[in-house]
Amino acid sequence: MDKNHTTFENFQLLEENLVSSSSNLLFYENAFSKIQLIKEIISKQTLPVLYVDLDLLFFGYVKSELLAIPNLTLFTTLESKVNEILPKIFTKISEKPHLVIFDSINGLYNTLSNDADSGRTVNSMLMLLARNVAFSNSILIISALATKKENDWILSNGRQILENENVKKFVIADRSKILIEN
Repeated sequence: MDKNHTTFENFQLLEENLVSSSSNLLFYENAFSKIQLIKEIISKQTLPVLYVDLDLLFFGYVKSELLAIPNLTLFTTLESKVNEILPKIFTKISEKPHLVIFDSINGLYNTLSNDADSGRTVNSMLMLLARNVAFSNSILIISALATKKENDWILSNGRQILENENVKKFVIADRSKILIEN
């Protein structure tokens, strides 16, 4: 991971906006830049980290010991179903604030691909997670591999991401620059 090290020149923009009780979307086009940014976010946090890894890239780095992160609780669908993971997260954040990283919306759709009503299920899960994070003074980061078409963020499966004015949106641009979107 070190040979592909990315330095985010304006990381302070992200740091200033990751505040307690906040929900944040992180849009990316390059998965390795996303992992590098998340690694940097985690290294600067004092909160314990709950990481839901649905695309298994982060899990691979941790399992192969390329990333060693103290205070990390890692959830994957290799070990549990999504409907078993969420209650565990809600319990932990009800006890004390955490940095919750939900990686990624794309992986959640893939996990629920056999569900005829997956769009409603995904949106309901994310809204429930965001609401619980707000009550617990935690921070939520939800990542999504997406592109902007006209004024909407579209996932690779063609689904539009529902946006909310209370959710901050960050974009990894040019693999090393962070943009905030209004």
